[in-house]
Amino acid sequence: MHSELLFAIGLSIIAASLLGYLTQLLRQPIILGYIVAGIVLGPQGLRLISRQEEITLLSELGLAFLLFIVGLEIDLKKFRSSGQPSAIIGVFQVVLCSALGVWVASLLHFPPLSALYLGVTLAFSSTMVVVKLLSDRSELDTLPGRISLGVLLVQDVLAIVALATQGNVNHPSPIPIILSLFQGVGLVGISFAASKFLLPRMFRSVAQNPELMLVLSIAWCFAMCWFALLAGFSIAMGALIAGVSISTYPYSHEVIVKIRSLRDFFVTLFFVSLGMQIVVTSASTIFMGLFLSLFIIVSRIITIFPAALSLKLGGRVGILTSIALAQSSEFSLVIAAIGVTYGHIKPEIVSLIAITLVVTSTLTTYLVRLSHPVARIVVDTMKRLGFNESAMADEGKADQGQEGEIVLLGCHRLGSALVHELVKAGHPLRVFDFNPVVLERLKAMGVPAAYVDISHFDAIEAAGIERASIIVCTVSDEYLRGTSNAGILQFMRARELKAAVVVQANSVEHAVELYAAGADYVMLPSVLTASQMVGVIQEYEKGNLGDIRKKAIGELGARDEVLT
Repeated sequence: MHSELLFAIGLSIIAASLLGYLTQLLRQPIILGYIVAGIVLGPQGLRLISRQEEITLLSELGLAFLLFIVGLEIDLKKFRSSGQPSAIIGVFQVVLCSALGVWVASLLHFPPLSALYLGVTLAFSSTMVVVKLLSDRSELDTLPGRISLGVLLVQDVLAIVALATQGNVNHPSPIPIILSLFQGVGLVGISFAASKFLLPRMFRSVAQNPELMLVLSIAWCFAMCWFALLAGFSIAMGALIAGVSISTYPYSHEVIVKIRSLRDFFVTLFFVSLGMQIVVTSASTIFMGLFLSLFIIVSRIITIFPAALSLKLGGRVGILTSIALAQSSEFSLVIAAIGVTYGHIKPEIVSLIAITLVVTSTLTTYLVRLSHPVARIVVDTMKRLGFNESAMADEGKADQGQEGEIVLLGCHRLGSALVHELVKAGHPLRVFDFNPVVLERLKAMGVPAAYVDISHFDAIEAAGIERASIIVCTVSDEYLRGTSNAGILQFMRARELKAAVVVQANSVEHAVELYAAGADYVMLPSVLTASQMVGVIQEYEKGNLGDIRKKAIGELGARDEVLT
């Protein structure tokens, strides 16, 4: 028996490694490789593993570690500061998508409990996929990126609520559900009381010993899993609460780093075991999975897009956020897998959810690449139909600027720092940006600003640039979408403006090309930083580094920037 178990584990890891490597080469989410490995090894494939119960049992450890780390990475302070728009969009999206999902599943003649599971699970999006895609495209710190992350945080909280009430969904009377909620509140109360009064002292006492800190963290995770089971909840619920309760500790990052290798091993087995459980009895199962995948994409657009418009975030933000979140979640599989153990749903529902995860995660990879052109088409269409993309769009048309002003195209990190310096020096200034949060901040600071998408040259021209003495593009090509510094420079030169044009380069070669194209000055942040650092090093050699440090800290404290 032991040899069979070792053979099953070894074969699962080998297959997951090979297919995971293949999906990585194809630039697909690696989870897809693990699920496909389970399909290949399981009853739907080569049937090389006959006893998958042991793999499933071990995979529950992976599920516990996965949700423990998810809890550790939920930053409650960030959740509170993620803003009202993210909270409103997140709640609206999950509730409406769930309702639509239940309705559609009922029309497709699924049993009521199966329809409820499909509706709720398909409302969640994949944190893993979204963060990876936005990070690769350097869009995490953009407004759509921050809204997407905020919505994912809201989904995490609502997923905890789903897990807390999951055990009683087959008893829809209010008393069991209320009792379950009280038990959940009690479980959360115990964990947070321990995290406030007991655990800090224990963690401080072992902080100097990384091994003991890791063991204590795992012990806390398993303790909460045990309490969760006693309260009638799943292991996953206990692990998630355990992680959230200590997420604000200064040691949480260290725990995440050390436990990640354990998590990765067991989570691999979890997704392989899920692949083994995928049952495709007929072609209709695949078609149903494809239809539900289409439903996920459409449901994100019809819930997030109008919510973003109603909050005056603009059509562009609405479309980009909708596309970024247009996939199902690993959490959906977790909830569905637990539903099978409760006897609420059949394994076929897990199969459908797994198919949607595979399809939507793959499609999102390509849709995100097209998201900016699609957003531009939608915004242009809205304008032709007479809709303002944002209430702030009119402000850019009303103010045509003043003679000799400096116009900043974009207000990201560099632009934020430039605004502070130019305001401090008393220069006449105007900023073009399409981030409503940035525009509100500029308005509060008394800095003239216009709602302008700088990838639309006609929008720049309509906002008025004839009176400018200097036009500065503060955004590098790494963050620009739909245009480039070279494109902006070409547009400015074609207009034969009297203003000097300053652009930004990513490399020395790029800077030379921009100068050749007619730029009056090219900012190369790496060169400027290196020049400044030489001065710091020279002061250090003179023994003046302490004075420079003190001065730098004072200057940072006195800065009043748009982005903090």
